[in-house]
Parts: sequence; C-alpha cells; structure tokens
Amino acid sequence: MKFLILGATGMAGHTITYYLREKGHNVTTYSRTHFPFGKSSTGDITDPSFMRWILLNDYDVIVNCIGVLNEACDANPETAIYLNSYLPHAIVDALKNTKTRLIHLSTDRVFSGKAAPYNENSVHDGDTFYDFTKSLGEINSNLHLTFRNSFIGPDMKENGIGLFNWFMKQSGTINGYAGAIWTGVTTLTLAKAIEKAAAEDITGLYHLVNSTSISKFDLLQLLNKHFKDNKMTIIPSHSVNVDKTLINNRQDFSFIVPSYEEMIVDMKDWIGSHKNLYPHYFK
Repeated sequence: MKFLILGATGMAGHTITYYLREKGHNVTTYSRTHFPFGKSSTGDITDPSFMRWILLNDYDVIVNCIGVLNEACDANPETAIYLNSYLPHAIVDALKNTKTRLIHLSTDRVFSGKAAPYNENSVHDGDTFYDFTKSLGEINSNLHLTFRNSFIGPDMKENGIGLFNWFMKQSGTINGYAGAIWTGVTTLTLAKAIEKAAAEDITGLYHLVNSTSISKFDLLQLLNKHFKDNKMTIIPSHSVNVDKTLINNRQDFSFIVPSYEEMIVDMKDWIGSHKNLYPHYFK
C-alpha cells in the first residue's frame, strides 16, 4: 500500500514509518524537519499549498501523527488550534472525491479521568486547553479512522519528552504513580494496528486498547524488568491519582492488542534491532 506519514520525526511517526517500510509498503514522509531515511518531504504544513500537494500522489492512506502537546499548546494557542483541531478536518475535506483514507491519532486526554471508564461514545470531559484542541480534531466518519489511545515508545531524539525516554535516563530510586491508571499501547503496537486497519478498511472512532488497565507504577516496573534488569528501585507514589481507562466496545476489527508485558518485550526487540536510531539508549 501507498502511505503518507505526517509528522514522521516524532515518537509515533518514526516507528510507524520504519515499520511500514520494513513490511514492504511504499512510504513517503512529510515533516517540518528533514527525515533522514527514505522518501521524505519537508515543509510548513500550515502553507495552503500543502493540501494541493497531498492530492498529487494518489496515496492509499495518510497517517496523521502531528500534534502540539501540553505546555506548547498554552505557549502557542494559534498553532495548537490549527494543528490539533483544524488540520485533520481540512485534510478530510481535501480528500473528498478521492480514494485516500485518513488515519488520525487522537488521545485519551479528551477525557479528564473523573468519570472512567470511557468508551467510544463517552462524552468528552477533558478540561485543559490541550484536551479541548484534541477533542475538536477527532474525525468520526465512515470514510476515515481515528485511533484514540495513549502510547509510549522510543524516540530518535535524546531530549524527547516521553515516559520511556525519561525512564531510560534514570538510575537508582524513582517514584511511580500507583494511582495513575493507564490503558495504552507501544508505538510499535500502534504501527502494527495501523497496517491492519488500512488493510481491513476500518473507519470511525476506535479505542485501541486491550481489556485491562495498568498503573504507571506497574508500567515502570515492567520497563525496569526488561530494560534495567530490575536494578532500579521504584517506590509507589500516590501524589497523582487519575484514571483514564478506555474501553473498546467495537467488534469489527481483527487486531488484538497484546498484554502490556508482551508489548514491552516486543518494543525491546525493536530497539535492539534498530540501534542506529537510538544511540542514546546504548551509551
């Protein structure tokens, strides 16, 4: 299949790009800064010419990994609204009368955590500016797909802000939030689900989660086991208590999200076989 990955230099985007290429797909990337491998284009996605450009290449699927996160939203509200809220809908409008489908990545942050568990039809109750922008950007259509979830994974950038990057820089004793309940996937699992969803023409809004939740404390324990040989000490902390459990009520997609430990083991194998992407994890 012919894919275009938007935001390919990010934590999710680069894994999705590499995975799909290694599975034999025709993959083009588009990002603000140069993506160093394969067919890549750089540019300003806010330029009106971008919408005309995506129509020139007859893609099967466009995967939107672009997003403005948390503090950056508050610092640059106009950019956050454009990229998080407006852009997905503008892409869908540009794709009218084409065969190209959009797979858009949303987040559990459309929910506050005050009324978990949440299913695909739950009312959005996220209460930060970031939450609002991501909520407005969701696409619920019988032609396109929104995956709503949270994810962790390796980052090509040593200074990346993700949980895994933070963990890999730690040693000794750290705290883990025992009261922060999570249902998410690794970026590698996300990439596999995207390939399967493209093949099966899944559309609408889909919670990409397994049937169980995990605390951030227990998640860190898995990372400690498989990446640090249990050499770190993780102390349970109750300073953060929030439950953003997502429930998947749909039965029309054959992809099965593995257990958390299986996903972490799979991620470790991926990092080990792509050391050139992540030299900062092997210092």
